[in-house]
Amino acid sequence: MAISKDRINYLINHLTEKDLELVTDLMERLIQNDYPEIPLDDEPTTQDDLASIKAAHDAMEKGELISLKDIEHELRN
Repeated sequence: MAISKDRINYLINHLTEKDLELVTDLMERLIQNDYPEIPLDDEPTTQDDLASIKAAHDAMEKGELISLKDIEHELRN
């Protein structure tokens, strides 16, 4: 899907001042080229890694994780 700069400008012009701060920070992070590309993790997966992954999946299934809406609310307030 092609997005034009005109569309982005339209969206930016309709942001609140508080949202504009958040979007500006995100855009600045996206255009930074100061860091080299992060190499692929070639370390083997350990039993601790697997246990952590399973714990995260279990927490997700139990609804114990923070929702994106809650994170957005926290960032905006």
